[in-house]
Amino acid sequence: MFDLTKNLHSLQFEAGLKEEEKNLIHLRSRSAALTESSCAHALSYCQLAQRLRTNMSKLSGLSANARAVRELSVGIIGGHLGQQLARVIEESSGINARNIKVSSRRPEALAQLSAMGIECFYDNQRLASWADVLFLCCLPSHLLQVCADIKTHLSHHCIVYSLIATVPVHRLARLLGHTSILRPAYQFVSCETGSRPHLPEHSVATALEDVQQTTATCPLTMSSGVRIGAAWLPAVLYSLLNMCCSVLPPEGALDLLNQLLRLQPDSALSAHHLISQSSVSTPLRPLPWISLVDVQSKDTPLSRHLMKSPVLMECLLALYLPTLTPGGSKNQEISS
Repeated sequence: MFDLTKNLHSLQFEAGLKEEEKNLIHLRSRSAALTESSCAHALSYCQLAQRLRTNMSKLSGLSANARAVRELSVGIIGGHLGQQLARVIEESSGINARNIKVSSRRPEALAQLSAMGIECFYDNQRLASWADVLFLCCLPSHLLQVCADIKTHLSHHCIVYSLIATVPVHRLARLLGHTSILRPAYQFVSCETGSRPHLPEHSVATALEDVQQTTATCPLTMSSGVRIGAAWLPAVLYSLLNMCCSVLPPEGALDLLNQLLRLQPDSALSAHHLISQSSVSTPLRPLPWISLVDVQSKDTPLSRHLMKSPVLMECLLALYLPTLTPGGSKNQEISS
């Protein structure tokens, strides 16, 4: 998108501000940095989940039902942020547009998404019944109605991924009666984002094509003035483990997760790294369904292991950056 006002100072946003208002300019850049980071992390999650499901369907020895695992279905509730996120996922995740749907109060305003093949409508219940991953991008003032709409339509395995910064995960769990919720907690750590240009509409996908800006969003090394809470990465891994355990025995689930993370046998995750010692009785005992609400509010074996394992951190870092490189989501399936 070409900006005709780029070199015309009198038409710039800042030109009309009073002196006291100019002290708040950094908030605009902070908003841009937060939008970019949240979309990058949501995109990375979708790519990992899609790759995991693809490889689950290819494993030998599974029942016909398990092999019939369909492609990841991504639902988005919300307008402006949801529109940016849908565009990023469609352009960069490798997920087909037919597997992305958006529910918005004004679907007629999402013509560009519709032109991309993304179905847009206003029916939160229909979307919740269909989605494997459901992103909440609505305004906080709309949240109570959205939760009332979708509460009884969420499947047990659906991951609700909330980008509503003002609502903590425990409140979401109460409103939804659901524990498979991911809610990244972001924090501003400096005003260094002042040099970052304000993102015009629909430019997040373009911004994430820049390797430097993509690197700045990496959860382990974020350098955009925004930080993500330490609980997010362990919660992501636990959610992927739950996906594996839904169709595989414990050993197979762990093997598939380790392959996804590209961990060698000497550094592979085991049940002891994931659940409490009291829950690890025998290798054949099924792994428990793990509440993502709990792991985002408590110290867990995995969060402790992550802090002590540079190998795991290096694998996560190596896995994150290529997935956000243009085309990086394609042809990266792991061998089974």
